[in-house]
Amino acid sequence: MKNLKEKLVLALDVPNLNEAKKLIQELAEYVGVFKVGKELFTAVGPEIFKVIKENGGKIFADLKYHDIPNTVASAARVLTRQGVEIFNIHATGGREMIRQTREAIEDEANKLGIKRPKLLAVTVLTSLDNKDLKDLKINVENTGDYVLHLAKMAKESGVDGIVCSPLEIEKIKKELGNDFITLTPGIRPSWASKGDQKRVMTPKEATKKGGDYIVIGRPIRNAENRVEATKKILEEMGEE
Repeated sequence: MKNLKEKLVLALDVPNLNEAKKLIQELAEYVGVFKVGKELFTAVGPEIFKVIKENGGKIFADLKYHDIPNTVASAARVLTRQGVEIFNIHATGGREMIRQTREAIEDEANKLGIKRPKLLAVTVLTSLDNKDLKDLKINVENTGDYVLHLAKMAKESGVDGIVCSPLEIEKIKKELGNDFITLTPGIRPSWASKGDQKRVMTPKEATKKGGDYIVIGRPIRNAENRVEATKKILEEMGEE
């Protein structure tokens, strides 16, 4: 169960510090990583990172940076100083943005004598399907091919892994190696609704396919008994 805990990422998609604190304090015993997204970070800033650290959790800064290389690299240095374990950038920011970001976090971590954060690339958002990509004039036969193309480019440029749909885990691992990290939103327990994500999978399926981190939000946050819901998910992840 300990190793499974380290794979489980709870999405702190709440609007204020008090709600986030309640979740962290209630679930830190069962969740290894806490995801801080744009809503919460915009509301409370890096204060949330301190709360996560105080409760023994790891931080995934889900801020999806996408800007000119120098701007993203500078932001990445700040995240490194703040003790973030994982953060992400958009692969579509290009090779130079990725390369400079990787160099920045290595340099900053070396100066501080700490382990650098894991750098992940966002490929295709799980809310997008083939029709959505065509609307964006991205004409590919299937979403998975485009994900793989972006993942290869991002790996060559210096990322440690990608954020991807669970449906792409096997293909990514096969093409880019088992050491290439996959962090997957779009995870819904068999007893939960799909919500607004189109490319989804259960915790058991994602774990069996080799997913390194699985992100779960509403099925835990909205449960009547959050601890029991989390335990149930951990059990599902460990099923053969």
